[in-house]
Amino acid sequence: MKTTRKALLCIAMVAGTGLALLIAGPHEVAQAASEGCGVSTIAGVYGIATAGLVSASFSGNAQRIGGFYPLTAVGTYSFDGHGTSARSLTVSFGGQIFPVSDSGPYTVNSDCSASATYSDGTWNLVIIGHGKEIKAMNTSPGVAVQGILSRQ
Repeated sequence: MKTTRKALLCIAMVAGTGLALLIAGPHEVAQAASEGCGVSTIAGVYGIATAGLVSASFSGNAQRIGGFYPLTAVGTYSFDGHGTSARSLTVSFGGQIFPVSDSGPYTVNSDCSASATYSDGTWNLVIIGHGKEIKAMNTSPGVAVQGILSRQ
């Protein structure tokens, strides 16, 4: 009986310690609004890998997964610190491989949310760790693509 109680106590202590470490461990957080972000926060070059799905016939209504084509891309995004960005990607759309190089404007809000517009639509962005990383999602209708940009 005492051995069972000791075993349960040990299990509880290990589980409690693991939970405490999980809660207290490092977390990715957007820069605090008091520190603020601006267009220069993300000045530089970022590597990106994206993946998602794109509809060939989006009608404005929700679609089942079968109505989409797979899309992946890898490449770089460059932000000039003044509101203009450029990107160079290798894209696989439904198995067809092709390059994409274009540019467009970007804006950054003081709460570290941002957006960038390219030939495939608008990307909503969240700046993490003073520009160390950027979470990105394409917000064009019929597109379900997301990626993470990492500062090079």
